[in-house]
Amino acid sequence: MKTYPLFKVHVQSTEALAHIGEVFNSGFINEGLQVTKLTNELRGELNADNLILTNSCTSALTLALYLSGVRPGDEVITTPMTCVATNTPIVNLGARIVWADVNPEHGMIDPQDVARKITSRTRAVMAVAWAGNPPQLRELKEICTAKGIKLILDAAHAFDAAYMGGPIHGWADFTCYSFQAIKHFTTGDGGALVCTKPDDYRRSKALKWFGLDRDAAKDDKGNWKGQQWDVDIVEAGFKFNMNNVSAAIGLSQLPHIAKIMSGHVCNGRLYDDLFDGFKAVAPAARPEGGDSSFWVYTMKVNTTYSALKRDDLLKALNAEGIMAGVVHVPNDGYTAFQEFKADLPGVREFSANQFSLPCGWWLNDDDVRHIATRVKELTR
Repeated sequence: MKTYPLFKVHVQSTEALAHIGEVFNSGFINEGLQVTKLTNELRGELNADNLILTNSCTSALTLALYLSGVRPGDEVITTPMTCVATNTPIVNLGARIVWADVNPEHGMIDPQDVARKITSRTRAVMAVAWAGNPPQLRELKEICTAKGIKLILDAAHAFDAAYMGGPIHGWADFTCYSFQAIKHFTTGDGGALVCTKPDDYRRSKALKWFGLDRDAAKDDKGNWKGQQWDVDIVEAGFKFNMNNVSAAIGLSQLPHIAKIMSGHVCNGRLYDDLFDGFKAVAPAARPEGGDSSFWVYTMKVNTTYSALKRDDLLKALNAEGIMAGVVHVPNDGYTAFQEFKADLPGVREFSANQFSLPCGWWLNDDDVRHIATRVKELTR
């Protein structure tokens, strides 16, 4: 039986091992030449000058929160409809989560609910680009600007996505990308932080490595430019830098990224056509102005028309090798976040009926047509 995985890593082993071999042969594994090269390449690929690489998207989110001024006792308005990695950095910095509801049609944070929940203790709003779909960034930016608070975008699913004709990171104060194992572009594990303001970018370069700006203190090979005792640490930072081994994996992927992205986007658009007008299940809505990266293809079961409930549909598809699934569950249900309980009807509606289909570069047109056909046959 042929299987259709929801996620599949794209790594050309021969090329990746060659890049990793260069790192090992150099005798320098920590941040150096490979990290510098990948940083410069991704700045061009994503059109993001103020970009730094980190050892995870979680680290990038933590930096974004810290740069936003989030400290113990502050509040961050965020969505529970995401990976838990979006929200653990908030509590790890000692701040309090304020859950905003989501639009049940697309599962992303509702700007109107955000506006209702801003208080004098709010320091930042955290939005998520679900499945690679940009949220309502224009509305969120207007709200945050008017209130003098920072907007952070978790773009873990949204490599190379666009909004209003430009890069998705052009709207939030801080945008965080993920290069974790199952993302469009992977470094094994890793991430990137893009800052809108140059001052935040300069500060982030130091904060990611204990408070030392490596570009100023060390050369591309990782050697001190002067003496270590000549360098001052003005602000204590974190250990969030990427290493050369991870960067080497990323460098091996760069020649293939256009093909990877094209595969996801073409498959997503084909699903759009195949499910057009079908009532039993329908694609999750996508806010106006966004160009999705189609990390996965999220759908909603319409219980009025579908012959199967969501969970029964997933069991039937999985039994046939179509590994459709629920990518994330609402974070507000976790015991770790119980003190932040809120009434979130949009979250309840979306989470009860949403699921995602495989949409990646590993599927051809016939695969996508087969998956769509089986979904229709099982639900009509």
